[in-house]
Amino acid sequence: MRILSIDSSLGTQVVVVESAGTAEAVDRPGRSVATGGLALRVLTQAEQTDTRRHAESLGQMLSESLSAPDVADCPLDAVVAAIGPAPFTGLRAGLVAARVVGRTRGVPVHGVSSLDAVARRALDELSARDGEQTAAQDPVVLVATDARRREVYAALFRANGPDDVIRLTEISVCPPAQVGEQLSVRVAGHAGEIGAADVVAGSGAALYPELVEQTRSREALAPVSGDALTQVRIALARLGRGEELGTEPLYLRHADVQMPAARKRVH
Repeated sequence: MRILSIDSSLGTQVVVVESAGTAEAVDRPGRSVATGGLALRVLTQAEQTDTRRHAESLGQMLSESLSAPDVADCPLDAVVAAIGPAPFTGLRAGLVAARVVGRTRGVPVHGVSSLDAVARRALDELSARDGEQTAAQDPVVLVATDARRREVYAALFRANGPDDVIRLTEISVCPPAQVGEQLSVRVAGHAGEIGAADVVAGSGAALYPELVEQTRSREALAPVSGDALTQVRIALARLGRGEELGTEPLYLRHADVQMPAARKRVH
């Protein structure tokens, strides 16, 4: 199964992968990624870090990725796109591009929350370092990504198998100092309050290191706002359970640039 994945939650990432099933099934040329229970063969990958050039960069990145030798000869089977939450312009550019490719290639488009991908990547980092101890501890991850305006998008997550996560709270958009208050509810099966997350992850944790202390976390991991490769694993895990993955964007608030309201007529 060949999948194009697009993430434009902060910078822009485009990756084309081939699903090889289980980790033991990877025996073909190409860069193989066998994290968790699924194995992916990376056929082509591109990234740019400019947070305000999504529209200018996406077209060229897609053209080069889809015309790469390992990709051009075989059709795509699906497209996966980040649905946010993320700043309006970049998120919209990525989703529009994903829908255009899906329509022109006649393949389905599946959406995955950017925060889910960050949470899974942080759990992967913990597992790579601590091994089986991570699964035994069932850590809670606070994901905080840059929402601009000196705010973050924040939510708490746990692992849901080796390739997926489950969100424990609603997503909040708030100043970093209010994250603990916004997420101060109890989670069934977790000793203590959500505010005491085991680790903090995301670009917000890199921008606001005080989040680690405020939430009584051990450390900060995965300083990103999304991950195109990780979201493929999440999508495959959920599709395997028969879930539908919609592509409605999670904007959570209005665009930074607003059209001026019409002036009232004076009679």
